[in-house]
Amino acid sequence: MIAQILHYVFILVMLYFFVLAASNIIWLRLSSRRPKRRSGAKVSVLIPARDEEANIGLCLDSLLRQTYDNYEIVVLDDHSSDRTWEILSGYQRRHPEKIRAVRGEPLPESSWYGKPHALQQLSKYATGQFFMFTDADTIHGPESISWAVTNLIWHRVDFISGYVRQKLLTFGEALLVPATYLMTTVIMPLWLIAVTRTPAFSFAVGQVVMFRRKAFEAIGGFSSVSSRISEDIYVCRLLKKAGFRVIFLDLRKHVSCRMYEGYRNSFNGIAKNIYDFFNRRTGLLAASAVLVACFMILPWILLVVHLLDGNPLAREAAVAVLLCQLTWCFVLYDRGLKWYVPLLQPLMFPFLLAMMWRSYGALTFGEGMLWKGRVVR
Repeated sequence: MIAQILHYVFILVMLYFFVLAASNIIWLRLSSRRPKRRSGAKVSVLIPARDEEANIGLCLDSLLRQTYDNYEIVVLDDHSSDRTWEILSGYQRRHPEKIRAVRGEPLPESSWYGKPHALQQLSKYATGQFFMFTDADTIHGPESISWAVTNLIWHRVDFISGYVRQKLLTFGEALLVPATYLMTTVIMPLWLIAVTRTPAFSFAVGQVVMFRRKAFEAIGGFSSVSSRISEDIYVCRLLKKAGFRVIFLDLRKHVSCRMYEGYRNSFNGIAKNIYDFFNRRTGLLAASAVLVACFMILPWILLVVHLLDGNPLAREAAVAVLLCQLTWCFVLYDRGLKWYVPLLQPLMFPFLLAMMWRSYGALTFGEGMLWKGRVVR
């Protein structure tokens, strides 16, 4: 009897995940306005770049082809060890009316992580009314700035972010990077972000974020989240706490990005953020790990065991597994990923548990994680 109840619990939870994911897909598809604005307030496009010689040229080329006419591009070389500064200098010489390249200041010994420090420095050079921060490995369609301005104004918000299109070029990336969609698949109703004032209902992806200048300055910019690895999430929460309005939309048609290259970079890149995302609360991380094990891994194990021993509960286990698989199929196909990526879902969650443990161990016991030549602790 208890086993049967447990299986029905699995089914109900998976049904909830399916409904939540479906509602978020609908929100992403219906909430974004088409990019209509071609001129207006000045936009400062701000790009931190550290060892980005392979990416920064493609990013700048895409940003130079925008339909929005009133914008500037400021790129900060964050102490790169490759040809990043040489490439930036060349772009500045060829496009002095649009691009400004600056060198970053030394990273303070305490209280600052590298990326928020670079982002805060960039804001000092910005002259626009809107600050659009974007990563150096993003590729922008010609209407990405127009899209951001159009939606920021139409929705009457002070901050906007969204899901870009992820490029997964290796098996390791296809296995691990989809874990970044977990938050909006099983936890966060995206429509609540826009309609509630509760900071807990906040979400952002730092690959592209846009602020109204007044909102950015009111919270002190990224200096308020200087010691955060997941600075995008925490600055979004601070904005809501200060009374500003934020929104999360769909950027897939306008921006793409290869977030990490290969298995190792994907594993370490995701892992470095996990414990910080949970505000370094061990109990919260542990509870999340238990939920992942119980609802994303255990139903698969039970299904296999029941099929092998002929247990009639195999039917209920199969329903739970099917709902889980359908949920991920809908989410990942909606994000434009290749057909086989959702089929890796049963393997992804054990690796997610490993990334959670790696994040906890590295940030708790002091050795930290090496990322772009810096140790993150």
